[in-house]
Amino acid sequence: MPETTSARRTGASTGLTLGRVLGAPVILSWSWFIAAVLMTVLFSPWVMSVRPDLGTGAWVIGFLYAVLLFASVFLHELAHGVAGRLSGQRVAAIELNVWGGFTRFEPTIDTDQKSSSWAGFVISIVGPLVNLVLAAVGWGLLHVVDHASVAWLLLLAVAFANVALGVINLLPGIPLDGGWALQALVARFTGSQYHGTIVAAWVGRVIAVCFLAYAVLPPLFAGERPSVITLAWMGGIALMLWFSAGDAATHAKRARRMETYDLAQVIQPAISATWDADVDRTLAYADTVGPARTSTLVVVLDEHGLPFGILDRHAASAVPAGGERHHVSAFARPLGPWIGVPRDITAPHLLESLTHRPKARFCLVMDGSTLVGVIDLPEFFDELLAA
Repeated sequence: MPETTSARRTGASTGLTLGRVLGAPVILSWSWFIAAVLMTVLFSPWVMSVRPDLGTGAWVIGFLYAVLLFASVFLHELAHGVAGRLSGQRVAAIELNVWGGFTRFEPTIDTDQKSSSWAGFVISIVGPLVNLVLAAVGWGLLHVVDHASVAWLLLLAVAFANVALGVINLLPGIPLDGGWALQALVARFTGSQYHGTIVAAWVGRVIAVCFLAYAVLPPLFAGERPSVITLAWMGGIALMLWFSAGDAATHAKRARRMETYDLAQVIQPAISATWDADVDRTLAYADTVGPARTSTLVVVLDEHGLPFGILDRHAASAVPAGGERHHVSAFARPLGPWIGVPRDITAPHLLESLTHRPKARFCLVMDGSTLVGVIDLPEFFDELLAA
């Protein structure tokens, strides 16, 4: 399934890096090995029932099935990545895990809602379509291999698995691919990505309930007890779908707030001062800049004219007036990682810029070549994401 990176994501998921495709790492999550064991355990008994002569070799075939299923999921995710690249997006990572996998894209700021929605629809839909094509190929190859041979067993299982992957992923609810496709369609016709996400997330919750109902209701209507194994599988899938849909809705609400967020409310007025500027004169000038009753920050520049610290006004104000002349650099606290942005930048574009400097602590707001403000980024994120 396609996914966009968050500006606050600290790094890629842990696991084995198998290589790189489309300029991005392919990560095999540690959780995939859990899925491989489960697939082997579930598939091997069926192999034994069809080919009892294989003995313990049935477990090897069961593991081969898990590997082939992994390959199918990889091709599914690769299709997302290729479609994304063709639409101008950059792939950040392809991960394979216990739930299948996902393709993560670098964030972009889209100005054309219609074209980006259409691209999102295509990116979402190609993955399941690849699975259906693989299922058709596998079904066709069944007719050219010997019945009940090892190849026949694997092709039959892979064909049915890809049908399931394709059909289930086409269901129109987030976090399934069909859900992101629905989100793109609703956004295309309403002009609102937020409304598209909310609609697809609620459909995803309905689908989650349907998965759970499928495990419970048919056996009850037949006068039987629900299968514990089926209930565990369907319950796990339902929980994953329900909470993933809820997360998508929450992120959509935050993104909507970000689109209309006024950065002016978090920009602290600031001036710059060379490292050897006089403390008294600098403080006197700073007090004349910015709104009344607001302490203007002083960003201290090094010998090369680059920001390296913020003046500690409290410590600097404690220096007796009229005494020895002090430089502002003597009272500068380290600035830490920073990023410079124009004064008219919007919140979405600021977050886009931060993807290239994820460790930035401060944002220096510039009016041309003049420093006019500072944003404390951790405080900005805490305030922005509080809703």
